[in-house]
Amino acid sequence: MSAKSLLKTAATSSVVIALSAVSVGCVNTSGYNAYGEIYEDIYKDTDLYKKHKKTIETIDKDIYRPAIEQTAANKVSNMGYYVKEVKYKKGDRIIKVKAERGGEDYQIELSYPSYNVLKIKED
Repeated sequence: MSAKSLLKTAATSSVVIALSAVSVGCVNTSGYNAYGEIYEDIYKDTDLYKKHKKTIETIDKDIYRPAIEQTAANKVSNMGYYVKEVKYKKGDRIIKVKAERGGEDYQIELSYPSYNVLKIKED
């Protein structure tokens, strides 16, 4: 193999890897579905929703909420706090986190879906 063909293969491979990483990042968000909240009221009136209501609620409880809470816990932990408890209720735009730092307890509120800190309150 010549150096030119080896370089071409390496360049092609790196472009393919970069594009696949970007596409996975765009598709795989942390449990957030913008259309789910917009069309939720319309969808709940259909027979399909009523038939699969328990399954849909189980998926939300077992998959989406833990992913949201884990992302919030990671954010607060990266800020230097020890996370004690995370509370998120579907439909809320606020995630409440109880944490500890330096022997003092704090209550931290994060916005959802951006996970920006809204308020840090000392307990």
